[in-house]
Amino acid sequence: MESKFKPNLDSKYSYYVLSVLLIVYIFNFLDRQIIAILANDIREDLGISLSDLGFLYGTAFAIFYSIVGIPLAKLADSWHRNYLISAGVGMWSLMTAASGLMKSFIGLAICRIGVGIGESSASPAAYSLLSDYFSTKVKTTVYSIYSSGIYIGGGIGIFLGGWIADSWNNIYPISEQAPFQFAGWQIAFISVGLPGLLIALLVLTIKEPERGHSEGIKIEKVDKPFSEALKILYGILPFSALISLLYQKEKTSEILYQVYATFAVILMIIIMSYLTGDSLQWGAFGLGLFTLISWIQTMKLSDPIAFSLSFKSKTIILCMIGFPLISFMGYAVSAFLPAYFIETFEVTKTVAGRNLGLQSAVFGFFGLLTGGLISDYLRRKFLNGRLYVGIFAVVTSPVSIILTLQAETLLIFYTFHIIWSYVSTLWVGLCVATVTDLVLPRMRAMISAFWILMASIVGLALGPYSIGKLADYFLSIDFSTADSISYSIQIWCLVFIISLISLVLATRFLPSEEQTKVERAVALGEQV
Repeated sequence: MESKFKPNLDSKYSYYVLSVLLIVYIFNFLDRQIIAILANDIREDLGISLSDLGFLYGTAFAIFYSIVGIPLAKLADSWHRNYLISAGVGMWSLMTAASGLMKSFIGLAICRIGVGIGESSASPAAYSLLSDYFSTKVKTTVYSIYSSGIYIGGGIGIFLGGWIADSWNNIYPISEQAPFQFAGWQIAFISVGLPGLLIALLVLTIKEPERGHSEGIKIEKVDKPFSEALKILYGILPFSALISLLYQKEKTSEILYQVYATFAVILMIIIMSYLTGDSLQWGAFGLGLFTLISWIQTMKLSDPIAFSLSFKSKTIILCMIGFPLISFMGYAVSAFLPAYFIETFEVTKTVAGRNLGLQSAVFGFFGLLTGGLISDYLRRKFLNGRLYVGIFAVVTSPVSIILTLQAETLLIFYTFHIIWSYVSTLWVGLCVATVTDLVLPRMRAMISAFWILMASIVGLALGPYSIGKLADYFLSIDFSTADSISYSIQIWCLVFIISLISLVLATRFLPSEEQTKVERAVALGEQV
């Protein structure tokens, strides 16, 4: 049943909703990030490579996070968003705890897939909820506050993970003598996973608001939201997507497009698997890439208006290139910097987790918050105001991380790591605010899911793996683990150049595209 609750915008209750969703996002990244501080122990116990760690941290999580996120975004646009988020929190919390029971690479990979599926429910529904509780004038700030959960949760995750693992290992230095022969990294997963079940209950206290009321736009009710979501899932998976097109008797050109896309992705998987020897990585990546291609085609056929506003927007396309490349480096640094720090400065996981986690949480939060505030301020003066902040982040982020990795003392390392933590987070809230303002309210969760899909496939599925793979090469020619990670990250900073070019070009198109979105939608047949 469609909700008729119309909250007062920017009210105290609105900020209560924001607080609950922030807690959800903190747990989201706490459970996601904890693997970084445990990387060395996992690598030693399971006998895996740095690229395998990159796969566990990124690809195994990201691809299924992306795939399931697409139908769940549709569900978020048509069903109770509070129920959806609550169910997701419960699932990813259980799968995080289950990770602690695993004693093999495959078992841990399966659990990471489960975490990804659960976490895919959160952000599209959360962004959609926040858009109905807050006015446009504070949207970027609100999104930035919500997005700060990335860095608060990530910081808490590596602190708790390191502290729990060290404490357990100090009590039971020989894991065979520990209860159930658990190692410290396994206990860490269990300890941070189970409390999330309480957060799942907390989410149910959020009231479902009427969709679109913040902008005075009436949204038509969807009669069968689950059927629509399943239809989308069926239409984006390999082979079932082709069957769906044949069943619906689509044009021959659309069927051929699907056939060509399938063979192209299979060929890519074969070639990259042969070149790298990592068939699991490229099989998963290929699945994600195919999903992206099929989803775009599905939207074109099922919702041509949303397709035109989204995929014919030069600004959105350029943003979906530029911003995910920042996340490519952000995820990679998050995955491997703790291991680099522990080896370079010979500190414990507790010290590394506490110091890196605190710096990431505090300065990542302030980066997101000030990025949102400055973006909102500049937005009132310039339509491109948000993008100007994003460009500043792209220019300063590579400089700060390279200087961090070249630091020879703890003081210098901490100084530049703090700068990195701040400038590399300035853009996160403004990205979502930028693209959601280029579409209609009924399309917001969808375009948020597209952003998440791109950030996941480009950033999370490729970033940690790519840095790990290049680091494995340096290891093979007798570099230390720390040097291998350092050189790999610094070389891959070249992707910031592509990001910078994309965002600068986006400033040319954003003003006209945003000002004409309603007119263009009406011209396409939208009833507004």
